[in-house]
Formats: sequence, structure tokens, C-alpha cells
Amino acid sequence: MLLVERLNEAKGEASVAVVRRQLNIISMSPVYEPYAYTAIAIDPATKKMNYVVIEPTLLDNEKRILARIKEALMDELDVDLKSLADIKSAEKYLRDAVERIVKKYKIKLPYPETLNKLLYYAIRDFVGYGKIDAFMRDHMVEDISCDGVGIPIYVWHREYESLPTNVVFESDEELNSFVIRLAYRCGKHVSIAQPILDAALPDGSRVNITYSREVSRRGSSFTIRRFRSDPLTISDLIMFNTLSAEMAAYYWMLIEHKLSLIVAGGTATGKTTLLNCLAMFIKPDYKIITVEDTAELNIPHENWLSMVTRTGWATGVAEVTIFDLLKTALRQRPDYVVVGEVRGAEAYTLFHAMATGHGGLCSIHADSVQAVIHRLESEPMNIPRSLLTLLDDVILLKRVQVGGKPVRRIAVNTEIVALDPKTKEILTSDTYTWNPHGDTYTFSGRSYVLEKIVKMSNLSLDEVREELARRRLVLEWMVRKGIRSFKEVGAVVKEYYADPAKTYRRARMDLT
Repeated sequence: MLLVERLNEAKGEASVAVVRRQLNIISMSPVYEPYAYTAIAIDPATKKMNYVVIEPTLLDNEKRILARIKEALMDELDVDLKSLADIKSAEKYLRDAVERIVKKYKIKLPYPETLNKLLYYAIRDFVGYGKIDAFMRDHMVEDISCDGVGIPIYVWHREYESLPTNVVFESDEELNSFVIRLAYRCGKHVSIAQPILDAALPDGSRVNITYSREVSRRGSSFTIRRFRSDPLTISDLIMFNTLSAEMAAYYWMLIEHKLSLIVAGGTATGKTTLLNCLAMFIKPDYKIITVEDTAELNIPHENWLSMVTRTGWATGVAEVTIFDLLKTALRQRPDYVVVGEVRGAEAYTLFHAMATGHGGLCSIHADSVQAVIHRLESEPMNIPRSLLTLLDDVILLKRVQVGGKPVRRIAVNTEIVALDPKTKEILTSDTYTWNPHGDTYTFSGRSYVLEKIVKMSNLSLDEVREELARRRLVLEWMVRKGIRSFKEVGAVVKEYYADPAKTYRRARMDLT
């Protein structure tokens, strides 16, 4: 018997009590107190870890009342809840509407707590995200995935990774209705004629939907990649040991001098997160253009233009691709171009931009540095080897286990040194390497890119290394003092560019 079936058998009992009796709870957190909680628990029957949503239990008569209230709300709501100023305004409007309907139709409530339970479910289903609302409220959930009818929804938890949940869509009608509503929340439409949708929710989360059984045999499906309202910053990544403070200072130096970097890695390795953190090192007065399929990058610069693609979803509506956007971006004289992910012909345009002095940052799906080079050279990117040397640095991210827990680490930082004139091979140098035994990072002792910065500036190699050490100290100070929010980190970077000596002295004094 599925976990969700066993939990649903215990009608009339407090949901938290049911979960505590049937499962071994590891942790529990409120997501909409005092009505909705989420728990990480081990199912004694299967010995597997589950993500459990705990909500108020409705008796049969309460379910009938809720259905009646929802029907009345559909008829009587005279305002589009999306048009209200914020979620709290929408919730208040809905509360007033439910209470008005209960009085108007003289609905008899069986228990004193029934009204609060009905209000919770009305808000969850009309203002929130219905059955998946608890997932959307939990900051520990990165991805939400539904594979079809009768299949438990899976979530990707920041600490425990992939977990099955006790939430299931029971019928095609229920799931189809949900994905249509999800598409509406994105300002889009999905149908049998257009059964595949890539879009973004109002909070920036990425959504992929397949509708009905036209393309997915198990019924409609969806995947949501959550957007963090408080994005991770370089301070967070240093604290998590995704990279060291010295490596962060190294990337800061590269980006200041408009050198070009690619962030590589597999699925869910944190490529976009790292790309966003690195983009915050770009000089505050530089013109930056970001080009993405779905808007995920978020940087504190004023002179920043965010561009996103558009699908040709209807007759007369032209498709706008990454390639189209990149060509447009380069006509606007940016100092730095940031591409969310390169997959096709736009890579060639990006490399030509690097050749004309534009800084370039992008990510690519690849599991090794050699795989990065191979992908760039192959169809559909077709970058000639002579152009590949315009790339300065490749950062390879991996998901690994440290102390039995899944973590993200920069496995290796590789510099692109030159093209061997005899063999025509790309010469590379691994500057920083992650050591899995001590969970530390090792510097090779030489950086060709720092030597390139020496030639670009009027500094000696010793002076460049001293500057690297100063920035490392500033970054360590930020981590030590808890300077980690998006605005705080952006402010420190801006201050350092304005007066590096003053910022360095302040950091050094605070640390001593």
C-alpha cells in the first residue's frame, strides 16, 4: 500500500498525530502555520525516506461543504485574484468572500474549527498552488516533479536530495485541470494542440509541462525548478565550501579584467547559481546584458538588461531564440554578455563577441573539461579550435558526497592556455583541484591567466598576487561577519571597486 493511501485511511484524526504514529519523523517544519507542515520521515514498512505534507484532515461532510463553497466562489468572485497587489491582499479578499458565502447560504458548520480548515483549503487552492502549495512554500525544496496520474510527486530537497511525497494526483481530469491552471499562472496556455510548455511562474520559478496523454503516456506531467527569492551569493558558496575564498578572489580578478569563463557541470550541480554569483563581481559601471531561456539570473547592477527567449506558440507570433537575442545584445555595446546556457549556434556568436573585447560568462552542460571542448567543437556550436583559445577559464561543478551528505563542489578549475602549433591540441592547465579526502582545494602553483592579467595591466606578478590576497581577506571577512544577502554582497563589491584600500582596511581591522 502506498504511503499516501495509509495516511488517508485515518479519517477524522489530527494529521500530525497520524504521521507521528505511522512514521519515524526526522524533522518537521511549518510552512503555513498552524495548518500546513512538512516532515522528513522514514516509512517503517519500506525503510525509505519520504517527504510528507501534513494538512488539516477534512471529514466527508466538511469536504461536501468545501466543494459547495468553491462552486459559489467560482460564480461570485468579481476580481481576478492575480490583479490584487500582493498575496496577503488576495488572501484577505478570499477570507472575506468565504465568510460572506457561509452567511449568505446559511451553511451550517459541524465543528468550531471547520471554518478555519475551509479557509485554509480555499486559500491554498485559489491563491496558492493547490496540492503542491506546501512544496512551493518550503525554501528547502529545489525541484518539484510529477510524472503522471497515480504516481507520488517527487521533490528535490536541499539536504536529502530526491524524495517521494505523499501527494498524488488521482485522475487525468484532476491533473489536466491542475497543469492548465499552472500554465495560466505563467501567463501561458497549454492544450492538445500545444501539449508542451516551457515557462516561468510569477516568482521566477521555471516550469515544464506536458499536457494530457498526447506526449506523455502516464498522463500530464510537470517539473518546477524553484527560484530563490533570496538568491545564494558568493559568501554562501564559500561557507558551503563549494569553492574556497582564494578561488572566489581569483574569479573576481578574472571578471574585473573582462576575461571569459564557462561554468560546466551536469544536471542540478548549481551552474546557474555559481554563474549568478560570479556575475556580481562585474564592475558596477559596466553595461551587462544577460540572455536566457527563462529569467533566472539576478544581479544588483543598474546598467543591466535582462533578455529572455520566446516560443512561437501561435500563428503570427515569431519565435525569439538565444541566437536572436545574442545578436541583438551585441548591437547594444555591452561590456559583459552573460548567457544562461549555451546549446547551439549562439556559442559561435558569443566567441566572436569575446574576440572583439566583450567579456563573456556562460554555462554549459558537460561533465568534464574535455567534454566542454568537444561540445563546443561539435554540431551545432561548431567553434573552430582557433577561437577556443579566446576562452580563458573553465569551472567544472560536480555533485559529490561529503560525510554521507550530497554537496556541490568545484571539482577542478582549468585554464585554457594556448593552441599547440604542431599538434593543434588545446593546451590546458588545472589551477585549482578539489581534494575529496580533506574536502579542501589545492592550488597548482602557477596561473597562466594571472600572468595574462600582468600583461594586460601595469602590475607585476607579485602585485597581482598581493591584490588576490587582499580580495581573499575581504571575502573571508564577508563570510565571518555574515555579509551574505544579495544587496549586502553587491554593496561590498561596489565599495571595493570605489576604494579598495579603505574596504581592505575595514575588513582587516574587523578580523583582528
